[in-house]
Amino acid sequence: VPGDDIIGFITKGYGVSVHRRDCPNAKNACDPEQRGRWVQVRWAELPEATFATELALEADDRDGLMLDIATVLTSLRVRITEMTARSLPGGVGILNVSFPVHNLTELDNIRARLRGISGVVEVRRGSN
Repeated sequence: VPGDDIIGFITKGYGVSVHRRDCPNAKNACDPEQRGRWVQVRWAELPEATFATELALEADDRDGLMLDIATVLTSLRVRITEMTARSLPGGVGILNVSFPVHNLTELDNIRARLRGISGVVEVRRGSN
């Protein structure tokens, strides 16, 4: 997502692979043996482009939780591409929601609004 701190890795035969700096795949960026393969990259100016992202929410498991999340995202004009939920022991619900965003500012606004939903304990970036 534009605004994320990113780094590029020169792959063998596949060009440059771009990772968030906090990505587990980028943890070897300081490895002296791989030093020449990590390169600086930056976001292009593409104001209309969108980027797939995923958020994982942990919340108190309750009736209407998915509806509340969908309502908040709809009010923000977010197009949900996937949404899953599962109940864990102890009354905890884990929800994953995927959607496109334009930039990190938009994503941070969405995260803040989701944190305001009753019972939501944590909202973190997913694997996308």
